[in-house]
Amino acid sequence: MNLQPLYDVKERLESAAIAGTGLLGEDFRLQRAAEQLRPLGAASPVFGKISAGLDKLLAAPAGERSGLLLDLLALTDAVVYTQGRTGVAGELEPLAAGAGIYCDASYLQLQPLLDALTGAGGGRMGQIKDVWTRHPEFFQDFRVLPALVSGLGESYAELAELNTEILKAQGPQVLPLLKEGFDPAGKKEMARRVEVISALEGAEATPWLREILPQTKKDVRKAVILSLGADPDNIPLLLELSKTERGSKREPVLTALAGLDGEAVQAFWSAEIKKTPVHVEYLKDSQTQWASDLAAASFRALLEALLTAEGQKVQITVEVLGALNRCKSAVLGKSSPAMLDCWRWIDSQLPLFGKLKRASAVRHVDLENGLPTWLLDSLCAAGPGPLCGLCRELWDQNRDRARYLPNAILAALLTRPAVEVYEEFLPYVERSVGVRKAQSLKDTFEHIFWDKKDGCYRISHNYYDVMARITARTSTLAEPLDRRWFDLLFKIPNMEDSLFRLVPPEDPELQEKLVNYQCRKILAGGYFTPNNVAFLRKRGMTDWKGFLDKKVRKDGSLTTYAVAKLLNETSLTGPEKAQELRNLYKIVQEQHAANKRPTWPEQRVQELIAAWEAE
Repeated sequence: MNLQPLYDVKERLESAAIAGTGLLGEDFRLQRAAEQLRPLGAASPVFGKISAGLDKLLAAPAGERSGLLLDLLALTDAVVYTQGRTGVAGELEPLAAGAGIYCDASYLQLQPLLDALTGAGGGRMGQIKDVWTRHPEFFQDFRVLPALVSGLGESYAELAELNTEILKAQGPQVLPLLKEGFDPAGKKEMARRVEVISALEGAEATPWLREILPQTKKDVRKAVILSLGADPDNIPLLLELSKTERGSKREPVLTALAGLDGEAVQAFWSAEIKKTPVHVEYLKDSQTQWASDLAAASFRALLEALLTAEGQKVQITVEVLGALNRCKSAVLGKSSPAMLDCWRWIDSQLPLFGKLKRASAVRHVDLENGLPTWLLDSLCAAGPGPLCGLCRELWDQNRDRARYLPNAILAALLTRPAVEVYEEFLPYVERSVGVRKAQSLKDTFEHIFWDKKDGCYRISHNYYDVMARITARTSTLAEPLDRRWFDLLFKIPNMEDSLFRLVPPEDPELQEKLVNYQCRKILAGGYFTPNNVAFLRKRGMTDWKGFLDKKVRKDGSLTTYAVAKLLNETSLTGPEKAQELRNLYKIVQEQHAANKRPTWPEQRVQELIAAWEAE
């Protein structure tokens, strides 16, 4: 059926709607379109209704034409839309392997994601994260996947890493797209492709990795060598590369070999560490017993070098401290019998370590007290196991000293009922006084945080993981903490950072105590910002008036502007904030007059008060 007359009618009606109905009677093109539509009207009732409407419109008096025109145009538009279709020439073909799937989403829905993946400027990472959270299926779409792969070359490194992690979650179906157009001599984008392919294929990527290795350069070569470490069959090749690669190019070979096991690998590392002791740091993630033994031997050798047979004093230099810290990373969490014996030897030598001199460039190094703290970090990294028994053993040897008290408490919390731990160790904590008592509690509890998602306490050696509550690389305490510990903790000054992480948000009683603790600290001269106010508000703080009055009077240096910002973060209503600002403004004026400092302009204060009163 030829629908051109229908489209002509629609075009003329739209023109009439723009030009006005006064010239309808003289519009010969509309009359011709009406005549051409009549055959269609005879064939279909809906077209007949449009044709009859045209006749009525053309015959109607001028005063009635506007309404008739709009009604007829609406009907014509609706009919035209029902006849619409889209398509391209040619046969339908399935999507190429790895090109993605069709996701039931319009281009309008996908456009913001595509713009973020292919565009420039700030804010794109947040957009991609948001879509990844709400619609992860969008990233499988054949219109998005190519842009995601291209995004591996993003100049903003954090965004490129995000794209890498998203691609790893797509599964093996994206492998053909990742290998298509791959350039072994390429740059970061190609290196990230290798990383994704290796993550998706594991040991099965070996044939492809071996094939491209000879053509690789720089970042791509590093990524390929690292990926070879996923397959034990590549041990001979990696051992050969350890002989041919030089300088920084050898680092990925060492990293790959550190993740493997076997007699050949063990022999390699024994020789490597003998030649370059600090290379033991590459074994930090190895859980094999031989890696633990090598780390223990290297650690002890470095420490023995600081002590002469006669116990004479030697200097701790920056280089020595650096070597010890690199070795420490390999020691953390390891607990073979040789490692346990190393810690026992260290304990026997602690008085000698306390006599060592420091070079002028080395500050705040105290090995006598610092090495037991390193053992504490190692315990937190290992979790339940032999190190718990060792910490208890060292504590039992001399309970009158607080040196191993945090170690013993944490070891017990990892393995025993919470009530038993509290009742056994409370007398020893109470025996310490002042700074020593506070330090013992801080050293113990700064490693612990509450995991709201899983409803448990976790322990970590990594302070930044504790701060951010990152659950990877953590161990779970045997039971939640005995609540009586908090009676002690709330009495220790400057414990707020640990308490924020220890107090469960769903515990109103402890939350109230935490608010009171923070208020006492602020009133005692602690740092006070709008963030502190927001913290108190979220935890149910209500007595703002008395609190702010005390703080402003005691501080003596807060400006009216600062007071207004603090008030804006409280839970007070607008009129309540206005009244409180009036009261506090008088105090600030008196303080500034006494100190001969300028105050905020009266007009600005009154404008803000009026705005709050109107809320």
